[in-house]
Amino acid sequence: MSETEAPVPDEVESGATPLELLSDDEGSWTAVPADASGDDRVSKWLEIDADVLCDLEEWR
Repeated sequence: MSETEAPVPDEVESGATPLELLSDDEGSWTAVPADASGDDRVSKWLEIDADVLCDLEEWR
């Protein structure tokens, strides 16, 4: 990559669909494909409890 080229996001390079993180009132995070709609949009693809998440700066 030269200085004038923009970096290519990993999901574009790998062909993977980007994920969007959604949160509910109970503190759970759900990752869904960014291009999902309708029933697929509200289906829980990957749910992570907020208590399990950590601050990356603190973790380092």
